[in-house]
Amino acid sequence: MILRMIGLTAAALALVGCASGPRFPRERYARALAAAPGAAQPSRIVAREIEFLKAAEAQGHYAAAREFAAPQASALTSTGETAATTWGSALDDQEEVGPWSPTIVWMSCDGRLAVSEGRFENRQKLVGSYLTVWQRDRKGDYEWLHNAAALDDPQPPAKTAPGDPGPGAIVVPGLVSIDGNVTDCKIGEAGALPAEPGYKQVLSPDQTLAWRWAYIGDTRIFEVHALTDGEWKRVIEKRWPANVGEGN
Repeated sequence: MILRMIGLTAAALALVGCASGPRFPRERYARALAAAPGAAQPSRIVAREIEFLKAAEAQGHYAAAREFAAPQASALTSTGETAATTWGSALDDQEEVGPWSPTIVWMSCDGRLAVSEGRFENRQKLVGSYLTVWQRDRKGDYEWLHNAAALDDPQPPAKTAPGDPGPGAIVVPGLVSIDGNVTDCKIGEAGALPAEPGYKQVLSPDQTLAWRWAYIGDTRIFEVHALTDGEWKRVIEKRWPANVGEGN
């Protein structure tokens, strides 16, 4: 599903390194925060998610999902890949939206493809994780291309985020900060990323970032591979049982 939000903490807007997960060279964060026009800027994905979430609150879930979707967008649900036009029609624009926010963004060097990983809370106060693939259109805006989500199983104890400023702030467990990353810009000796049998794959036009997914048995598998430090690394991996809900 495309997830929902009512506010965003100041801490969530800071593109700084997460306390958990792999560490990367300081110069990559410098590039991730670059403000030069045309440069790969993970902060633009964060801004786009905020726009999308505000639209969902104002217009309704389906209307916002349709507005921000790429023409070929699809949701990777527990029952398989579903075109956004079909999947989105089941969303209820009258229901209250719940909070969500990205925690990690990976962007290709050319800035044309990005993947955000984040946390959400649904209207039943259950929490989970999501992945969204973004592609830049001809106008320079980012549209969502693929989305996948699953509730935590088991659910963590309810708690507020550290430094919670009060009403209106996101209180999704596990949210600390947003980790912005940009891939290397030259393939060099690493070469092209080999295909993986049984997986579907989207590769950035500059071939520095790859998004893969597969349905194997009763498991949904999602991976992000990035060209970093001169080699291909799997920087995000999710394995969700197919019977775990998407968080409606």
